[in-house]
Amino acid sequence: MRLFGLNNNKCEYSESEILNQLDNCAKDFTFPMLDNGYVYLIDSRLSAYRDNTRWVLIIEIIGFNYRMGGHNGINNCLYIFGNCLQCNPGTDNKNFINITSNSKEGNTFDEEFEEFIKPSINSMLIRNKEIKITHDLEFYKARGIDLEEPPKIFIWEFLRAINLDYKNDFFATELEIRQRIPDNIPMIIRLNEWYHNDLANGENPSDNNTFKMIAKVIYSGNTNYYKPKISPNNHWKNWPDGGML
Repeated sequence: MRLFGLNNNKCEYSESEILNQLDNCAKDFTFPMLDNGYVYLIDSRLSAYRDNTRWVLIIEIIGFNYRMGGHNGINNCLYIFGNCLQCNPGTDNKNFINITSNSKEGNTFDEEFEEFIKPSINSMLIRNKEIKITHDLEFYKARGIDLEEPPKIFIWEFLRAINLDYKNDFFATELEIRQRIPDNIPMIIRLNEWYHNDLANGENPSDNNTFKMIAKVIYSGNTNYYKPKISPNNHWKNWPDGGML
């Protein structure tokens, strides 16, 4: 967790305004559902920005959408909320960041379904940087990845394994963030772990203590209001139904 200072000046928006927007987006299916049936969750990050007139909340969801397949299905989806946006709150096609591609070896994944790594391929690109692909099953076991159909390695299994090494490459850069929000609004808090609401079971953001605390932090400018008492659950292992439709 990163905290960015205190500010107790009077604010022109309210906590309820923040939470109402998040709830409305949840009703419109534009709030992140970590067990999205079409997306295998890889990682996530939450960042909040504010001053006394403006607020922004960004939740990044790194995942693999099997309906798109291959590199097109590997993306960072930015869910963006706030009162100073150039687009509607939630997400749209402009807020998907694709971060991987083939290396000079050729197609990284099988041509038929684009779901698993070709055994003959030993490299691919992340943000145009070549990285090694390992086919050693012990590598995945050591990283807590239970392969579904060994020796086949599915895309989401590979991504979950290498995320430990390339986490920063998967998340949005400062430039990519500032292309979507005002460049002079300061960040107040950033979380890599938090307790996320279970939308599939009817829990709205306003029902969740995390987002109640985040709304209070944004409104007050005081990061001391973020004091989680529940263990984080945003790790992919806690959402086994993701990608299972």
